[in-house]
Parts: sequence; structure tokens; C-alpha cells
Amino acid sequence: MRREFAYLLFIKNLISFSPRQLEGEQKAGNFIISFLEKFKFQYKLQYFWTEVPKVEKEILIADGKKIACKGTSFVSGKVRDKNYLISSLIPSRFFLDKSNINFNPKSPGISLSNFYFAPAIAVCRGDLNLILKAEKIEGEVRVKPVRYKARNILVGNLRNPKVICFAHYDSIGKGAVDNASGVAVLLSTLISHPFVLKENLFVFSANEELSYDKPTYWGHGFRAFEEEFLKTMKKTKKIVVVDCVGNGKAKILKDEEMIYLAFPIKNAKKLKNKISILTGDLEKLMSVYHSDLDNLKQISEKYLREAERKLLMLIKLG
Repeated sequence: MRREFAYLLFIKNLISFSPRQLEGEQKAGNFIISFLEKFKFQYKLQYFWTEVPKVEKEILIADGKKIACKGTSFVSGKVRDKNYLISSLIPSRFFLDKSNINFNPKSPGISLSNFYFAPAIAVCRGDLNLILKAEKIEGEVRVKPVRYKARNILVGNLRNPKVICFAHYDSIGKGAVDNASGVAVLLSTLISHPFVLKENLFVFSANEELSYDKPTYWGHGFRAFEEEFLKTMKKTKKIVVVDCVGNGKAKILKDEEMIYLAFPIKNAKKLKNKISILTGDLEKLMSVYHSDLDNLKQISEKYLREAERKLLMLIKLG
């Protein structure tokens, strides 16, 4: 008998640990493990050391008026002017070492789209006029690098998998679409179709969003898996990354730019022909990206189930 997965309840519970960094990530990992144990799935934990920024102070004052903001940098320091008032939808590499005030033009909230290796502060687009008109800008961010041991959770055939499926479980902001949705699709697939574990491997990855790797600070958890299991990745027929589904029609993308954004492993060019990114409505995602607006309201169970069907199709074709 096919077991149904309570998608929305699972996502609601997972995002209760958000933002899923450091302690939040650990709690999210424990929650996923408890699910696997509940359904008696065997798993292996891959531990690896990593380092992430913990923002301890963030403040922005424009002509004496305090502006709501969040720190988006790997280092501490002051933002003394508005010379670099930039869209955070511009790839971070163009301003990686420039102190800045950033905003997401597509989002009404404070969106932490990019992080920078210079003092940086995110604001909402609604406060841009206040900043532009201000004669004096005073901003500061205080960041503490925190080293910790993260966990990738591996379920299934680790010896010779035909297909390896990935979904990261950490988040910036609430992270319902990004990427509680992908975690839910992988778990639902396991619970509803446990036979897939015989020939395939499912990886719930930690530490995808932030690390001190420069310039590509995201994807560290994927690279940790790659470092230990590269031979396995080379032998497998297909690699599927499930990221940001459930907010629109599911799509399968294979272009190099998308692979770099969603799965920036060191051997991406060598393995690109076997990598597929299963995702949703990325344009819609940008309106809530890396913010507290990325909540359960963004998710439709219909689109999650569609993503699960496409994942099963990719696995069976593998």
C-alpha cells in the first residue's frame, strides 16, 4: 500500500527551525533523521568541518533615522556612505569585495540574496528613498566566523548508485521554497516508493547556503560530498539536484549557469552531462528569495507532487 506524505505539515515543521544556520541547521538535520528512523530507513552521516558567518550586530542610520536592515557579509566593518547602493540580484562576484548597501528590487522585504567579503547591509526597497535623500549614512555590521561540524545525511545505495539525488536542508530566512520543498520531495519519494533505495542514493545536504569559500561561498556541503565520494559520482549515470520546487510548474534544467548556481561542485564541467536541476518558478522565487517571506504561503502541494513525479521519471530513466 502506497504511503502518503503530509507535504505541507512537514514543511511547516521544518521551517520552524529557520533560519536553518548553525543551531537551526542542526535541529533541521535531527528532524530529518527522526523522520528516517520513524520509517525505519537506514542512513549514514557524513561529517565535515565548515565555517559560516554569524551576524551579531547590524545597524543602518540615515540622517539620524534608524533603517531596518540585516547584515549580509562575511566580515565586520562600517558602511560609511551610499556610493555602492546595489541590487542584490546582480551576481555577487561583481561586488564581492566592495562595502555596500544592497536591496532586492523584486522583493518587498529584506532579502539576503547575496553575501559579500566586505561590510554589507541589506535593506528593503521601500526604504531606498530615505537612503538616497540622506546626507549622512552610518552603517555597521559585526560578524563572528563560527567553525562547526556539519552533517550530510546519506540514504540508499552508497556503493554503486545509478542515480544520486541531492537536496540541501539549510536556509537563509524561512526557506520554505528554498529548500524545505526539495527536502520534502526527496522524503516523500522515499516513503511512497521505498524501492528506489535499492539502486539509488539520496543525499540531504547541510551547509549549502554559506561558507568562507571564495568566491563561490555557496554549495560547500555538496563539495564536501564530492571530495569524499567523487569516484561514486563519476560512476553514477545521473545526478539530480532538487532545489526550490513547489511554487510553480516543475522544470528540469541542465544549462551550465544553472548548474553553477544550484550545484557548484569542483568537477561540474566534467560531470555536467549527467547533472539535472529539478526546480520550480525561479522568477517568482526572487520576490521572496532569502527572506522571511519565503514561507508556507509560497508552496502548493500540487506542484510538490508534480516535482515528485518528475523526480521519479528521472530516476527510472537513469
